[in-house]
Amino acid sequence: MTKKLPVARVGEIAPEKTKVFRFGIQNGIAFNDHGVIKAYVNACPHMGGPTELQPSGVLRCRWHEAEFKPQTGERVCGQAPEGTRLKPIELVTEGDQIFAILDLTDPFSF
Repeated sequence: MTKKLPVARVGEIAPEKTKVFRFGIQNGIAFNDHGVIKAYVNACPHMGGPTELQPSGVLRCRWHEAEFKPQTGERVCGQAPEGTRLKPIELVTEGDQIFAILDLTDPFSF
């Protein structure tokens, strides 16, 4: 079973900007990659800290400063284990609304 959760309206997130949204019991972070919206669970794989977009263009964990590429979620540097990435969230657009797809098959999988 899946549930659609609202993220943003089409055009609401400016290019190269982010928006944080609620994703089940966690937060998600959406990023506008030149018109393509990408989203991730907003939890660093190191210890679960939230990330935020920096002027340098990376998503940085507020707890221990691990950095991730907002275009792919890949770790760039910092305390997150090498080869890790932010967990992607599937998005769908219906009309002028962007939704995140939350899989409720396993309630403890997020």
